[in-house]
Amino acid sequence: MSRESTREADNVRFFVPRKDIRRLSSLPWSAPLEEWHRHGVRILSIKSGLSRHVVRFVAAGRERYAIKETTPLSAVRESDCYADLRRKGIPTLEPVGVVSRHDGRGLVQTAVGGQTEKRETGYLITRLMDKVIPDSFLFRRGFSADNRKRIWDAIIDLFVQLHTNGAYWGDASLANMLIHFSAEVVPELGRRTRLRAVLADAETVETRPSISASMRQADLDFFLESMLWTEADLKASGIVRDPLITLDDQRYLVEHYHERYAVELETRSFELVTHIDVDRLLGSFDAKGRGALLLQHINEHKWYVSERFGRDIGLVEAAEDWYRSVFRPVCRIFSDYGLLEFFPDKTAANLYVEIMEHKYYMSQKESRDVGLVAALEDYMTRFAPEESLGDIVGIIVRALRSFVDLHHTPRNVLIA
Repeated sequence: MSRESTREADNVRFFVPRKDIRRLSSLPWSAPLEEWHRHGVRILSIKSGLSRHVVRFVAAGRERYAIKETTPLSAVRESDCYADLRRKGIPTLEPVGVVSRHDGRGLVQTAVGGQTEKRETGYLITRLMDKVIPDSFLFRRGFSADNRKRIWDAIIDLFVQLHTNGAYWGDASLANMLIHFSAEVVPELGRRTRLRAVLADAETVETRPSISASMRQADLDFFLESMLWTEADLKASGIVRDPLITLDDQRYLVEHYHERYAVELETRSFELVTHIDVDRLLGSFDAKGRGALLLQHINEHKWYVSERFGRDIGLVEAAEDWYRSVFRPVCRIFSDYGLLEFFPDKTAANLYVEIMEHKYYMSQKESRDVGLVAALEDYMTRFAPEESLGDIVGIIVRALRSFVDLHHTPRNVLIA
């Protein structure tokens, strides 16, 4: 972290981007953080959870910051940890930097007598996030059965992202995360709003090339135990009466964590051999086996294009051709004719794979290749949660048949 500015007069040093220096340097760093309201600082009334450190939310110019009082070493370590995790795509607070203040020298008693040592205070600066809910307010809004699954799914995703990137949390709890209403672009679908759990305390995070199964389980166990502590505290405060986490919730969290961890490993393997960025181009896989099935389709497409071009096509080149000439056009038909509106919880990739699986089982049952068009028509008729979609089925089927015919692609080779 490079130092952008220094104020030697009051022993305050700034390790923040130049664009934030002017705003942050106007704050009363010589005073304890908990007294800033007495110095004309605009303290924001922000919903926040419990913290063992003094934390204040302030407005400085047009920017809004969260400032945590700690030690310089701890502040630097946590800021760097946030930056490293964000580079890996893990949702965390956005670090701005660190401010340190030299507080003179103090007397410390040791085994050989009194010694003086330098005293310093550190401040971790992060940028405030919009549309987030901390744990204490999450429960006040109603941690009901209807909301549990979405919240657990968001928390599971955060654990999986940390663990598959070699990050051991060590202090996993709802108090150390935020629930964020995130607008995200889903490939072939456009923007959707989803809940994401955001890491909001990285003091104890350790990053390694990989972490063991026992360390991953330790993070889960600590989180489940922390939920019981949180429940006891909130019940004692009169905030909640019902259990925050039931036995069914615990089973759901553990079982789905292990499933999604396996899905993420499969996703990375698929990306490694195909060079296709799943989240950006296909949409995340929702079950184990999705990546393996798509890889099978790409290998069969590789055979087809190799025959067509009269030479052996490599897997990466075949994957690029499959994505460009098969996956995107088929999914665009799904999107243009509103098919995905009948399946709002699915990504284009998952709907595509499910139709291909449906085609496989239909073909097995009839002892012949039924073709993609017939499989799509039967899948929609069986599983779309609408009664009046007969006309739409016909329109989509005709559009898909026209695409197949236009490209002179054998129906049984397009996607086997």
